[in-house]
Amino acid sequence: MSTTMVALPDIKDDVAFITGAASGIGYALTKELATRGARVIITDIQETTCQTLASELNREAGETVAVAAKVDTTSWDEQVAAYELGKQTFGRVDYFFANAGIVEAMWIPRFEADKFDVETPIEKPNLKTTEINYIGQLNTAALALQVFQRQELNRHGFRGKLVLTSSIYGFFHSVTMPMYCSSKSGILAFTRSTSDLHKGKNITINCICPNATPTNIVPPDFFIAFREQDVLTPLDFVIEQYISVLGASQDNGKAIGVYKRNAWDHPLDTYRREENRASYGLIDDGVAKAFGYWD
Repeated sequence: MSTTMVALPDIKDDVAFITGAASGIGYALTKELATRGARVIITDIQETTCQTLASELNREAGETVAVAAKVDTTSWDEQVAAYELGKQTFGRVDYFFANAGIVEAMWIPRFEADKFDVETPIEKPNLKTTEINYIGQLNTAALALQVFQRQELNRHGFRGKLVLTSSIYGFFHSVTMPMYCSSKSGILAFTRSTSDLHKGKNITINCICPNATPTNIVPPDFFIAFREQDVLTPLDFVIEQYISVLGASQDNGKAIGVYKRNAWDHPLDTYRREENRASYGLIDDGVAKAFGYWD
């Protein structure tokens, strides 16, 4: 576990595509990237905030260092259009940050047996949390990996780097947030699987997994108890973890947990792994041959 950071990578003039950039982690990350000399493609469903932030960064730099686009991450076409705008402006994208997310939305009515009977209509589930936190991030990942496949190596020797936003709920289950927890666990599993698949291709894939961090994703008074018990994770320290896997960093497949000012590479779950390896290894081989991943 680390509480201090080594020197962060040089990212001057590199180009980053960020979803969920109008608030919270995405907003702070965008500003830090620009401060470090990177060019930024700012995307969010809140178009006005994105445009305002881009104008501010361009005014401070005295040149075009940011462009903005309205993007609902569940829309593939909107993500592609934002990428094309950024490519037209900056030529390439070195980093994709699949970051946009929301908190738990109640997916089915809570269990109250005395209020329901066989005549009560069964409701369609609300899957908005998984659609944004999981499907939206997979759209960004699909865009990133296909862009990287078409790009030459950059000055750091990489086609590109993908960084996803998971959570400590990617490691630990939640009693009250099944949709949030399952989406963040899915991002963790995706990171581990896809980073292995892309080893040796000059591409890195990592995810950052913060504990409770004070952003405007929830009302400010939600964090009162956290401050009283000194269990909040500082936003600036979270942002450092995102920056740490950029530039010439060789990190790949990492799930970086962040709590207070501690960061760690969360270990794989290896319980009974070897016992199952013969079977799941054959499954991997069969799928790989079917998809043409290897002979």
